[in-house]
Amino acid sequence: MQQDGQLAQSLRTRHVIMIALGGVIGAGFFIGSSAALSLAGPMVLLSYVLCGLFVYVTNLMMRDLAFAVPGRHSFLGQIRQALGPRMAFVAGWTYLITWIIVLAVEAIAITNMLAPYVPVPYVVLELAIIGLMTGINLLSVKGYGEFEYWFSTVKIVALVSFIAIGAWLVGTHPANNIQHNLMDHGGLLPHGPLALLAVLPTILFSMGGSEIATIAAVETEDAQENIARAARTIPMRIGVFYLLTIGLILCLVPWSDVVPGQSPFLLVLNRFHVPFAFSALFVVILTAAVSTLNSGIYATSRILFEMAEGGSAPAIFLKIDEKTKLPRRALLTCVGVAVLIAVTAIISPDKIFALLVSLTGGFMLVYNAVIILARLKVVEQGRWVCYFGLAVIGCVLVAMALQMETRSQIGIGFGALLLILLADRVRSRFSSRS
Repeated sequence: MQQDGQLAQSLRTRHVIMIALGGVIGAGFFIGSSAALSLAGPMVLLSYVLCGLFVYVTNLMMRDLAFAVPGRHSFLGQIRQALGPRMAFVAGWTYLITWIIVLAVEAIAITNMLAPYVPVPYVVLELAIIGLMTGINLLSVKGYGEFEYWFSTVKIVALVSFIAIGAWLVGTHPANNIQHNLMDHGGLLPHGPLALLAVLPTILFSMGGSEIATIAAVETEDAQENIARAARTIPMRIGVFYLLTIGLILCLVPWSDVVPGQSPFLLVLNRFHVPFAFSALFVVILTAAVSTLNSGIYATSRILFEMAEGGSAPAIFLKIDEKTKLPRRALLTCVGVAVLIAVTAIISPDKIFALLVSLTGGFMLVYNAVIILARLKVVEQGRWVCYFGLAVIGCVLVAMALQMETRSQIGIGFGALLLILLADRVRSRFSSRS
């Protein structure tokens, strides 16, 4: 399909690098890591290593696809050329639905954080937050890039500061205390080896978002090279931001003191009487949530636009604003759907909203699997990374099947996937008639 103009190419390399660095640091990491720590104990680091390797090889695959498939595309366009329109339809809609739901979840999280301090009705505050971030994204793509640059800077500075404080505490902490924290509360594997498998879904889902840098790279002057640069930051992102911080937490406090749903970072800082710990972490978590909302609005609008280019979405979303070079219709539509989903959290939190949120885990596995299959199709070298990626997805599915809380997500996700395939079949039939 022919679009009305082209997207701007005003993002710079520094934007893409910071989007890549900050992309895996969401609010879920600062709080959600508590669930993994409390379930698996000290050896949870092995699960983080496995998931980190998966994110790393997946980003390398997207880099390989960018160089193997000609044209200025995100991973979605590369999938279309490698595997055909049907797989692109599946990957596009699973990705789009996942991130629109994430938009709603993040908007709710931000509202819940601010509601005690802002004396306005809950719904008004929620709409104001979404409206503000939508306005930022409607200004220009460079506006998105600048805001995300500084959001990522705040998150990175916070983690580096925590690492510095943690390293100083470890250096001044008696070695026997560290050994006590690691060994004297049930050992390294207090709940057995299956616990390492059980935490894989939680960890992997918390690492989502790294692919947004590859979407943003399309709006730079040198898309391929910037995708490669983003991929090269993965070892630092995972090694420093995840493994080092989790390792420090395990050394400084007993894993058994970590409470699911409460930040282990705050636990460490409070345990050692670091001043202003709560206020500082509140700002960081709020920034992380706003950053995810900001990037989610950006990513969903570009993916919907690219889907319209390939015929996977209605052509009305090809419209680009002449002045800003933004896909305004696609952006406003994605935000509008996210608002409707957020409303379901108020009117039907335990049914409709819970059902929608349960789709995200399975859908994330689907679009990652399609990325792997595309790389397997077009690149002959290094096929082992594809098999490794598929094996990790298999392990996550097994882990989800073994746990009561996530078992239903597999069935719900499979049913939704069948509906997407049915929709593609209907689309193909109408396209062939026209």
